[in-house]
Amino acid sequence: MSHQRLPPIETKRLYQHIAGVLRESMDSGRFGIGSYLPPERELADQLGVSRASVREALIALEVQGRVSVRVGAGVQVLDASAPKAEAPGIAPGASGASADEPPVGPLELLEARLVVETETAALAARHATEQDVQALQRSLDQMVQDHARNPLLHDGDRAFHIGIARASGNAALLFIVTTLWDQRYTPMQERMETLFTTPGLHVAAVDDHRRVLEAIAAHDPAAARQAMRRHLTTVRKTFSRAIVAGR
Repeated sequence: MSHQRLPPIETKRLYQHIAGVLRESMDSGRFGIGSYLPPERELADQLGVSRASVREALIALEVQGRVSVRVGAGVQVLDASAPKAEAPGIAPGASGASADEPPVGPLELLEARLVVETETAALAARHATEQDVQALQRSLDQMVQDHARNPLLHDGDRAFHIGIARASGNAALLFIVTTLWDQRYTPMQERMETLFTTPGLHVAAVDDHRRVLEAIAAHDPAAARQAMRRHLTTVRKTFSRAIVAGR
């Protein structure tokens, strides 16, 4: 006896639901082409969600070509029927349907990294060899060069963090950290970084990484944990800034 298959349950992240509600409001004419969406705080209050989730939804809508996001200016509704221009900071052709809504939002990703990478750094401080420390130094040097050439280059940064996981001696942590970093390469993540990162943040990031490296080289787990937490907390706070200043 054959049974008909039940339709699969579609799981969506909260920011995707918020983006859907806003899309419907734009399609219905509630928010007309050329108008500005309500301030981030007001949207969060109306929808009963966090401002961080609203922020991720707005970035997703921009990647889809539905709105234009400008920090300090607001979020303007675009003509959905017009040819879609890539948002600044997004690689041409990167905003296809599969890339529009990644399974993990940028702020969720940072929260996960904060949990995982702080303890990974502490473990690396216990087990790192001299070769591991030298490899981390090379990655840090590459990170400095990357920032000088293009602020959105992450080769050195990625190598540094994955190198820490490798130095921990735990294959599961290496797999997890690598997977988390692979989630960074999405149009949403790139756009978030374009909107909120500054030259000063890049300088601070290099200093933070240097502190992590020094703690690992000194085999000081507590200092390594603290340095990594400080770095990722700073990044999370930066990405949590309101799109419209003071609102």
